[in-house]
Amino acid sequence: MSRTLSLDEARTTGAVVTIHRRGLGPGTDLLDGVVLASGVWTLVGSLADWAHADGYEVIRTEDVTKVRRLRRANQRFVERAAAGLGSWPLPHPDLAVDLTSVEDVVRSVARTSRLLAVHAEAESPGEYFPGAVGILTDEGLGLRFIDTAGRWEAAPRWFGLGEITRVSWGSRYLGAFDRFGDRPPFAPFVPSDG
Repeated sequence: MSRTLSLDEARTTGAVVTIHRRGLGPGTDLLDGVVLASGVWTLVGSLADWAHADGYEVIRTEDVTKVRRLRRANQRFVERAAAGLGSWPLPHPDLAVDLTSVEDVVRSVARTSRLLAVHAEAESPGEYFPGAVGILTDEGLGLRFIDTAGRWEAAPRWFGLGEITRVSWGSRYLGAFDRFGDRPPFAPFVPSDG
């Protein structure tokens, strides 16, 4: 039996999968987790070490080249381990994520999560840009970047919407910045309804 499935099959079966995005290059082309929803963008519940729920990723659906499920024995182990750690089944996020466009994804996430991370994997493979939304227009995102020491940069970093290949939030890594990083020296972003 083939372990290759469609995003929709992955979503309906709840299988733990590896999503391939070969066009983005080595080091950024694989993502492990559970497909929770799919549209123009795809929502994935992340698994760290195949056992810990670790936030959410939204990826451009057009970048997906293959979806491959774990072998059955591995799937059963992941389910047992994650259930034992209180992470199975993977929870859906506590917000409705609009998967129509990256602008809608960012706006949805910003409604309930102060910190998120954007990835521009075609231009900056392997880089991860954590921060808070400063400005969001139909052309781009001004991200208030927080560095690895938990300090906020003074000016937003600009990303064209077409550059963004992935949006992340709710991970333990981002949670550490939110909890222990410096207080932001700016007012929180208040998203409009689009």
